[in-house]
Amino acid sequence: MFALLLLCWGAAGAATPQRAAFRVTLTGTLTKDWRVTRTVTAECDEVTTHTGHWRLTLATVRPTRIVALGPSAPGRPLRISPGIVRSISGRAVQSGSVFVSTGGPGCTRSTRRSTCASARRSFRGATVRLTSPSRRTARFARLQGASAARSFRGLCPEEPAEIRRLRTDLSLADAPLSIADVFNRNVPTFFISGDTVQETTIEEEYEGKVVERVRWKLSFTRLG
Repeated sequence: MFALLLLCWGAAGAATPQRAAFRVTLTGTLTKDWRVTRTVTAECDEVTTHTGHWRLTLATVRPTRIVALGPSAPGRPLRISPGIVRSISGRAVQSGSVFVSTGGPGCTRSTRRSTCASARRSFRGATVRLTSPSRRTARFARLQGASAARSFRGLCPEEPAEIRRLRTDLSLADAPLSIADVFNRNVPTFFISGDTVQETTIEEEYEGKVVERVRWKLSFTRLG
């Protein structure tokens, strides 16, 4: 009977899922830089070059509690529930310049350059979901509640539709995530970070290049 009780206890203990609760804080910087050229061919050719820089900095204003659960099966990623990081505030700044060159056969060559005034937008109360799509990997979904940081449409410098469709977001950068750190109670604090650069070539009405960079850091403080 005693041996049977030990066997039952061992089976129950093995079936108990791993669980760890944390307070987390998030910081991040997202940038998008573009240089694109549009050429209008007429009696005099006109080449307009737009150079733009968009930068978003964000941070949680208070910690969020999240819970990590062990993988549902061997080789599977851990589960995060709830996985919503809340209370995110941030500010975006956009600046740039416009350079126009006119010339061609029979035309007087001219150039003009104008610097765009910096524009700022801010937001608060945004959220973002944290997931683990594969073993040893953490990824954010898109920011929710931060649309104000993108409302620069119509301002100088011009941001063509092809560039506006590139919504630089936290989801661009994955981070390594150690399951050993998550469930090791001897590790009271740790952090994970993502840092990614992506370059896109534009070849429609405008020609040029867009460079996006996303950097973020999520700090964990163990509870209990």
